[in-house]
Amino acid sequence: MAMAKAKGARSAAAPPRSPRVKTGAVARTRRPPVAPSRPSAADESAARAGLADLRRRQILDAAEECFRQRGFHNASMAEIAKTFGMSAGHIYNYFDSKEAIIAGIVERDLALFMQRSDEIRGAADIPAALLARVDEGVADKLNPGRAALQFEVLAEAGRNPQVLAMVRAADVKVRDVLRELFRHGREDRQANRDLDGKIAVLMALFDGLMSRGLRQPEIDRAQMTRALRAVISDMVR
Repeated sequence: MAMAKAKGARSAAAPPRSPRVKTGAVARTRRPPVAPSRPSAADESAARAGLADLRRRQILDAAEECFRQRGFHNASMAEIAKTFGMSAGHIYNYFDSKEAIIAGIVERDLALFMQRSDEIRGAADIPAALLARVDEGVADKLNPGRAALQFEVLAEAGRNPQVLAMVRAADVKVRDVLRELFRHGREDRQANRDLDGKIAVLMALFDGLMSRGLRQPEIDRAQMTRALRAVISDMVR
């Protein structure tokens, strides 16, 4: 009896227990979900333009391979599409004919020439910069694949007035740029005498390398480059 009373006294004297809190527990606040940001109309337009440019380049690469292997007339749009891995109908979203594809090839080659010309134009010594590019030009013209493609384009230009107009227009632009580079820093009339003739000879030399490379594949390129550089040096100095 006495023990029961003592136990009851202890229970009555004990303070109420506080609720237990887990150590390290942090109250979390729910945040509203953040909606993903949508690209702007300008970004979407740039992405579409970039994809279209990529598709055009891929089609041109496939067309170049087909033209080299089978010739312009034997290479159908279906074969070009198969090489690229798309349907022929899809190609027409980018090029409406094989003539349009040739135009794209000519424009791409011209753009590369313009890029290299800009690099030369920015050099402190333009004649030296021109001579420094001779090796690059020789390697390009002696490439049999490049030569085969160029001959296909020229052969079609001889038959197709539309392609001929493209080739001639590109040639005019190349000659205009070369004329500007040759005249840079040369105000003397005597130095610029027969300038158009010199440019025509220069272009004929490089065009002739394509034929020479196919006819004489064992040609000594180093020797050819030295001889060509000496000829060009007389023109630009």
